[in-house]
Amino acid sequence: MLSFILAISPIVIVLVGIMAFRVSAAKIAPLALLWGMFLALTYFNITDLSLKDNIAVLDANVWKGLKEGFKIVVMIFGAFTILNALKATGAIEDVKAAITQFSGDDRRAQLIIIGIFVPIFLEGAAGAGAPAALTAPFLTALGFDPIIAIAVSLLGDCTCTSWGGAGLTTISGGAALVNEGISTTALNSAMVGRINSLGLLIVPLMAVLIAFGPKGLRGIMHFVVFAGVSGGLVMFALSNFVGPEITSLGTGVIGVILCILFVKFVPIKTPKEYRYKSEGKIKRKYSTFQALSPYIYILILIPLVRYGVPALFPENGFATMCLFGYICWVDAVILLCSLLGAITLGMNIKQMKKVVRQTVKSLAPVMITMGSLLCLSYVMQSETTGMMSTAAKTIAGIAGPAYPAAAVFIGSFGSFITGTGLGSNIMFAGMHIEASQLLGINPITVFAGQNAAGSLGNLICPNNVVAACATVNSIGREGDVLRITFRAFFIILIEYMVIAMLYTYMIFPNFGP
Repeated sequence: MLSFILAISPIVIVLVGIMAFRVSAAKIAPLALLWGMFLALTYFNITDLSLKDNIAVLDANVWKGLKEGFKIVVMIFGAFTILNALKATGAIEDVKAAITQFSGDDRRAQLIIIGIFVPIFLEGAAGAGAPAALTAPFLTALGFDPIIAIAVSLLGDCTCTSWGGAGLTTISGGAALVNEGISTTALNSAMVGRINSLGLLIVPLMAVLIAFGPKGLRGIMHFVVFAGVSGGLVMFALSNFVGPEITSLGTGVIGVILCILFVKFVPIKTPKEYRYKSEGKIKRKYSTFQALSPYIYILILIPLVRYGVPALFPENGFATMCLFGYICWVDAVILLCSLLGAITLGMNIKQMKKVVRQTVKSLAPVMITMGSLLCLSYVMQSETTGMMSTAAKTIAGIAGPAYPAAAVFIGSFGSFITGTGLGSNIMFAGMHIEASQLLGINPITVFAGQNAAGSLGNLICPNNVVAACATVNSIGREGDVLRITFRAFFIILIEYMVIAMLYTYMIFPNFGP
C-alpha cells in the first residue's frame, strides 16, 4: 500500500495544489515533477540502475516531455491567435450574430450544439487536444463565462475520444486483443460504442446544469432529451455498423445537423434570462463567412488533410504527416487556418504582428505547465520506475470479481495521467487481458470499460484543462475548471462502472468472435 500511495503522490500534489490551495498549475506542476523525479531516483528505482544510468533515463523523459509540451503549445498558439484576431478586428460581434442565425437565440441550445457536438466532430477529425482548445474560445465569444466554456467543451469531448482521430484510439489501443485473437477492431468499436452512447445520453443535460443550474431546464427539456438520445443513437449506429474510423466525426456532424433542424422546426420556450441578447443594432462589419472564416477553414481543412493525404498517398502519406508526431500536422493546419482567417478578415501585417506578440506573451506559463506535466507523465509511465503500473495493479488486486468496474477506474486514471485515451489503452490492455483470463470473464467488455473510461479521463486531465484555459486567457484558474469537471466525471464514471459490470456478467458475457 505504501508503494501505491507514493506512486500516485505526484498527482495528488497537483490536484491538491490546484483545487484545494488554488495554486496555479504553472507553479505546482514543476514541484510535482521534482518530487516525481526524486521518487524515480530512490524508492522507484525498481531496475536497480546506477545513478548515472537512471539520470540518463530521466533526462530522456524530460526532453520528451518538453518536446511534446511544445507541440501542444503550438496548437494552443493557433487557437488563441484566432480568438485574439477576432477581438482585434471587431469580428467577434459578427461571430455572435452569425451563430444565432443557425442555432437560434436560446443560449442553452447554442451551448449544446457548439459545446457538445462540435468537440465530437473535432475529435474525430483531429483529436490531439484540439476539441476543447478550439471550442472554448467559440463559446466565450458568445458571452459564456470562460470557465463554463472550458468545462462544457471538455464535457463534449469526454465520450468520443475512445475513437479519437480516425478511430486510432480503438484501432491501435485495442491491438493487443486483436493480436491475441480475442477480438476484432469492429467488435472493440461496437462494445465501447454501447457504453459511450449511454454516456452521451446524459451529457447535454449535464452541460445545461453546469452552465445554468436546474432552472436552466425550463422550456427546453424536450430539446435536451432529443440531443442526448439522437446523439447516442447516432454514435451507437456508427460504432456498431460502420466502424471506428468515422464514429466521432460522423456523430458530431450529424448531431449538429439534427439539433439545428430541431431548433428550426420545434418551438423552444426561452425565458428572458436565457435569451441571447445582441447589443442593439450593430452595423455588420463582416459577412457571415468572413466572421466565421477561421473556424470554417478548420472544419474543412482538418478532415480534408486527415483523410485526403492518406488517400492520395496510401503508401506513406499518413506516415509523412506524423513524421514529427501525430499532433504536428494538427498544429500546421490550425496555424494555416489562423493565417487564412486573418487574411480573410483583412488584417494587415502590423495588426498580425500585434496579435502574435499578444498571444506569445500569454503562453510562457503554459509551456512551463505543459512541459512539467508531460515530463511527470513519462517518468511515471517509464518501465524503470513502474509507478503507473504499481498504481494500476494495486487497484486491480483489490477489485477481485469487481474487476470490470476497476478497469473503468484504471482507464480513466491512465488518460488522466497521460492526457490521451490511446496511451491509456496501450498501457493497460495487456493487463486487462491477463486479469480477465484469470477471472474467467469477457476481456472484450472489460477492455471496452477501459476504453470508454480512457475517453472520460480527458474531462479532468490537467494537460487538457491547462490547454483550454490558455485559449481563453484564463491561466491560473485551472482549479475552478476542475471543481466543475470533477463532479461530472464522477457521475459518468459511476455510470460506466455499473454498465461494465452488467455487460460483463449479465448482458454480454459471451460477446466475441
